[in-house]
Amino acid sequence: MKRVITIVLIIVVILIAAVVAIPVFFKQNMLDYARNTLNKQLNAQVEVADLKLSLFRSFPKVSLQLEGVVISGKGTFENDTLVQLRSLRTSTTLKSVLHPSNMAIEEIVVDNARVNLLVAENGEVNWDIEKPKSKTKENNKPDSAEEDDFHLQLDKIEIRNVSMVYDDQMTNMKLTLDDIDFDVSGEMFGASTQLKTKGGINELSLSYDDVNYISKTKLSTTTLLNVNFETMTFTIGENELLINRLPLQLTGNISMPNDSIQFDLGIQTNSSDFENFLALVPPVYESYLKEITTSGSATINGIVKGFYFQDSYPAFNLNASIDKGNFQYAEMPEEIKNIRAKVNIVKPQGDLDLTEIKVDDTHAEIRNNPVDLIIKLTQPVSDPYFDAAFVGKINLTHLKNALPLDSVNMSGIIDANIMAKGRYSAIEKEAYEKIQTDGAVLLNDFVYQSAGLTKEIQVPQGQMNFTPKQINLSKFQMLIGASDFNLSGAVSDYLSYLFSEGTLNGNLQLNSQHANLNELLRLQVSDDKTPEKTDEEVLAFSVPPRINFRLRSNIKTALINRITIRDINGLIVAANEKLTLENLDMDMLQGQLKMNGSYQNTSNNQPIFDFGFDISKIDIPTIYNTLAGIQKMMPMTGNSSGKISSDLGIKGRLNPQLGLIASSINGKGTFSTSNLEIMNSPVFNQLSGILKKEKLRDIKVDDFMAHINIENGNLLLKPFTTKVIGQETTVEGRLNTESLIDMKLDFLVQRDAFGPDIQKVLGVIPGNEKIKILPARVNISGPVGDPQVKPDLSVTTKAVADATKDDVKNSLDKLGKGILKLFEK
Repeated sequence: MKRVITIVLIIVVILIAAVVAIPVFFKQNMLDYARNTLNKQLNAQVEVADLKLSLFRSFPKVSLQLEGVVISGKGTFENDTLVQLRSLRTSTTLKSVLHPSNMAIEEIVVDNARVNLLVAENGEVNWDIEKPKSKTKENNKPDSAEEDDFHLQLDKIEIRNVSMVYDDQMTNMKLTLDDIDFDVSGEMFGASTQLKTKGGINELSLSYDDVNYISKTKLSTTTLLNVNFETMTFTIGENELLINRLPLQLTGNISMPNDSIQFDLGIQTNSSDFENFLALVPPVYESYLKEITTSGSATINGIVKGFYFQDSYPAFNLNASIDKGNFQYAEMPEEIKNIRAKVNIVKPQGDLDLTEIKVDDTHAEIRNNPVDLIIKLTQPVSDPYFDAAFVGKINLTHLKNALPLDSVNMSGIIDANIMAKGRYSAIEKEAYEKIQTDGAVLLNDFVYQSAGLTKEIQVPQGQMNFTPKQINLSKFQMLIGASDFNLSGAVSDYLSYLFSEGTLNGNLQLNSQHANLNELLRLQVSDDKTPEKTDEEVLAFSVPPRINFRLRSNIKTALINRITIRDINGLIVAANEKLTLENLDMDMLQGQLKMNGSYQNTSNNQPIFDFGFDISKIDIPTIYNTLAGIQKMMPMTGNSSGKISSDLGIKGRLNPQLGLIASSINGKGTFSTSNLEIMNSPVFNQLSGILKKEKLRDIKVDDFMAHINIENGNLLLKPFTTKVIGQETTVEGRLNTESLIDMKLDFLVQRDAFGPDIQKVLGVIPGNEKIKILPARVNISGPVGDPQVKPDLSVTTKAVADATKDDVKNSLDKLGKGILKLFEK
């Protein structure tokens, strides 16, 4: 007995060792076979990362699992991945492992796959990767010994977490299926069988010509299929189909007797309640339909009958209708009632371009305000013909009381009566005379408030009249905070803008009694804040793309910062995402300003500008009392009077707060003054050692013009000559980006303007009576608001030496020390 037990244990150990060893010995053989077979049969690049064999998962069968499968295209699709598969598992017999050329597959489990089907603009498809069979193999059947005998004896297919994209670049259509899960069970071989299928698509989306027709719709089904493999006919026995939450029933059959596919299908709703029809709303929007009560009926039915072969598609006739529909939110006082609609989509056997879509008698009401819509669409593929009309009167207060518009607050009345008909090709060719559009939209007491805006927008009245070419604005009034606007003119090419990526053109007149630019620049609530400076608001704005607006302005008064501007007239152009000012005139700071130039924002909110300013006779005291920056940088202007003018062109960048980025500024121009007078200047008071004090109390500067250059934010003042307190003075200097001044003033001082202290110093020098004019240089440097004033005596002593020659040779040291002593007081 003991010996028998020992033998049995030895046999068990050998069997276990064999079960463990077989996958190890034959793994590389199977992996090489898989790679070679796929690459031999497919005109594509196939990579297989790994292959795993197991006798335990499906014992006594062998479980094979391919991992990291990637199929990439060649030629036109060389850089495109057709299939990316994390795992594909199957089971087969041990005999198939030993002889892979005689393999029989019994189940397929696909896990985490991405399929990318692509149709190129030239019509090529990336899934046509099967290598053509040679004529030799077609005409001469190979020996059975040389032919791989590959069998499918499937009874189970599992698909988990699969996504598929169909991108047709020829028709600009894209179909996306995300998160596909499916189970198919039953014998998938023999003459006939019955298959059970269960699963669905979590998100289905369809876009055509960049318009989303289906967005994130959910599909699920449980179906019992009767299959005849000899005729390849699939008959639906039992079926439950859910589109989002709408239950539908599918009946009929599909057969594939040859290269064509035959359809004979019917579809209809299992319930006629309007509430079920609302289940068609994509899940992403379901939150908007919570806590509502509904009544009324809705049905969907249709047929698909015919064949699919090449460019010929089966006929279909789909109908949807709503009758006596009503719905109301639980906490809303108003209901949307008397909802009705009829939708019919029909096509005979043949091309998809034969499809006709009709939306008839679409109607809804809120209180006693009706809305009606009619749409007809034909030839949707080649050249869509549309015929649509909208008539409705919407009281926005009633609408707000019927729908939960939490993010916005609107009131007023919109009265619309518009129609349009024509072909899409006429829009593309800008043949607007072939498009019929007519009607008008009227606004009365319209008010719009939003959390994204700092001020409400009011339109007391406005009228827009539609023609095929343009929208004409008349009596269009707008109030935004303290600003008022009256717009008139035309907006053209709106059809091209809406349907074919065209440019929206506008030629408008803007009249305003007052525009508060401080409010308008802060109209939009900004969420673009950097982590380091969360308290700084972003004022930089962008000009929208695809617009070309010419706006002639007539603004009586405007306010920006603390500056009041009057009589703004000129042309403002918004085009190519750039704002351009042309001959914009205005009165400001008791003078005049003319501007030309451009502004364009960047991705990092650092706008680029290029402006030319023609400033005429701006009042200095007004500048000081208006601009806080001038008070800090140039405090002496507080006790100054006179006018300044400038002809200046500058370019550079602005920060997100629309302040100058100093180091980016470059430009040049002129600067001039008239009737400039400076009283009690701390800077000039430091010259009391040279000039009489009474002359420094009221400093008059003769009118002058100076030339300035700006290089990388550094202002360079070219030398110019004027008279200061009646004394000829040459001025030059620079102001850098850190507001540090470095200026030189060269005076030619008359003898009678010398102060008494310097007169005493000169009095002891022999021959001083010869000195009538004495040069003096003063250097001013340091922060522009509080600079230091230092004399340079080298030119002074030289002039004295030249005038008195040897008489003053022994007194030069005394002169220099005396003048320095005066400046030390």
